[in-house]
Amino acid sequence: MLEIKPILSALWRNKIAALLIALQLALTLAIVSNASVIISDRQEKTARPTGIAVEDIITVNFQPVSQNYDMQTAVAADLDLIRTIPGVVEATHSNHFPLSGSGSASAYYNQPSQETGGEVANYYQVGAEFIQAMGMKLIAGRNFDPSDIQVADLTENRESSVVIVTKQFAEKLFPEGDALGKYIYGDRSSHPIEIIGIVERNLGGWVNWSKAGNAVFFPEMLIAEGNLFMRYLVRTEPGQRDSVFNQLEEKLSQRDPHRVIEMDTIENFLHKSYSRDNTMIKVLSVVIGLLTFIIALGIVGLTTFWINQRRKQIGVRRALGATRAAIGRYFLLENGMIASAGIALGMAAAQIANRMMVESYGQPQLPLPTMLSCALILLIVSLTAALVPALRAANISPATATRNV
Repeated sequence: MLEIKPILSALWRNKIAALLIALQLALTLAIVSNASVIISDRQEKTARPTGIAVEDIITVNFQPVSQNYDMQTAVAADLDLIRTIPGVVEATHSNHFPLSGSGSASAYYNQPSQETGGEVANYYQVGAEFIQAMGMKLIAGRNFDPSDIQVADLTENRESSVVIVTKQFAEKLFPEGDALGKYIYGDRSSHPIEIIGIVERNLGGWVNWSKAGNAVFFPEMLIAEGNLFMRYLVRTEPGQRDSVFNQLEEKLSQRDPHRVIEMDTIENFLHKSYSRDNTMIKVLSVVIGLLTFIIALGIVGLTTFWINQRRKQIGVRRALGATRAAIGRYFLLENGMIASAGIALGMAAAQIANRMMVESYGQPQLPLPTMLSCALILLIVSLTAALVPALRAANISPATATRNV
């Protein structure tokens, strides 16, 4: 306590430098704490379970050259061929690929002819083997039967009678938890569609969508005249994806060379979908590291500068009997007071900045534990940065100090 008054006096004489370090700490805390929240939010987002066998699924997209193409026969032949390839677990057709960043969505209701109060979901028109081909977990009800599949042209106004939905969608549309066996209806439609099965999860086509996880699956094959194309999803045994990938295009081309085939993997789609989030995590991590390094460097420089200015005072104190521990403690306490002031200011700035980000950009709120953790880390960094100069000051001998003045 006896050291606080001379420390305050010394800080007042060097108030500009002390104020700059305090402001730098405040700004660093405000940035680091908010960046930490964004990183944590993005990490939780990218770590979400997808509900499908991401690492084992190959996507195939083909378009025939001829306009007079028997798509239904070709699909049956292709899928039979694909299932004969060693390492293939299941294959099916689908109008879109999950996690691809593309797809279709529509509103669905639990009462006929409704226009409001429904729930929007990403919808898929798929084959009977879709659940197995995706590796999804059916937690209630039954899977599709081949007899459920409807083949229709886009010009036909035909609606399915059955549907499989994700658990998330079921709970939102039927919050009482009794969705299985109930009916859903399209926008302004009175046609009932029975929920025959519920899968644990599927994020759908857009991982950044606010309703990602709302998905419904209809047993349909749509064939558009004049715009022929088809998509397949092929699930392989674990570790066999690349081997199957290398054979798949060749075998499909051999069966029918008169078409254009494009192939990819669901894993690549997932990486592309999360590319912005992963880039943000990396950039913000680098920013946090750089800011922490800069503030530590500034504290080392300022403490060293003050020690060089006070060599005479240090020598006098040592000659009067001050121990090395007392000298080191003095400079650590001085640095701690500056850091505490800057951190207190930074906590207020962090809350203000976070409130603006929440209101303007929809960023996550800054939890108090996160802010306190960042504040504690910066305090430790500042004290650690001041430790080396403080130890050097403690090692100054009285004779050396007075000779150099």
